[in-house]
Amino acid sequence: MAVTITILYDNNEYDERLRTAWGFSCLVEGPDETILFDTGGDSGTLLSNMRTLGVDPQRVDTVVISHVHGDHVGGLGGFLDENQAVTVYLPQSFPQSIEDAARDAGADVVKVRESVEICEHVLSTGELGDGIKEQSLAIEAARGLVVVTGCAHPGIVDIVLRTKEVTGQDVYLVMGGFHLGGKGTAEIEGIVEDLRQLGVQKVAPCHCSGDAARRLFKEAYGEDFIPAGAGSKLRVGY
Repeated sequence: MAVTITILYDNNEYDERLRTAWGFSCLVEGPDETILFDTGGDSGTLLSNMRTLGVDPQRVDTVVISHVHGDHVGGLGGFLDENQAVTVYLPQSFPQSIEDAARDAGADVVKVRESVEICEHVLSTGELGDGIKEQSLAIEAARGLVVVTGCAHPGIVDIVLRTKEVTGQDVYLVMGGFHLGGKGTAEIEGIVEDLRQLGVQKVAPCHCSGDAARRLFKEAYGEDFIPAGAGSKLRVGY
């Protein structure tokens, strides 16, 4: 299966036509359902960038929110004003108020604790982490699994390990926030090596990954490092 992932909201620049702001959101196309993963920090920026990219909110079938932080869920209410005919997957640990607001807007809501199938070829890792609970996406593409993370609070290596455990498959690409801003060089280099040892072939760190991590991943992965920011489009399986 061919998959296209378009970053709609990010604090890293890529397409100069788009607004940048702290947060993350991306659109997953190719599976049976079109999935909006996270909604950024505000709906104004999210919807503006969607319009600029020619993405109609009505095309979205499913919304998956990685974790409770405002820079990932802040745009949900405004998005649901544009499209209520969606199913929203929220981590089980989310406040009842967010679930109620999504239901009141007209959306169906699924609370996620364990790994669950979102649609054919796409699953949630389930809630991971001892502190901030977070779910990531695992997408079966033609060249292998694509893992999409919001902030990787549970640890990017642990997320990849969990994905391999749940699916029994190798991970081709990891993209999204790696939560490595402010980490030291030695720690980042250890994480880079761990991902390489786990067989991750390509990486596209953005959002909260940090400039140092992006530089070190680029040095280590070379042509298999994918620059990512607001407006970048990743195609797997073409």
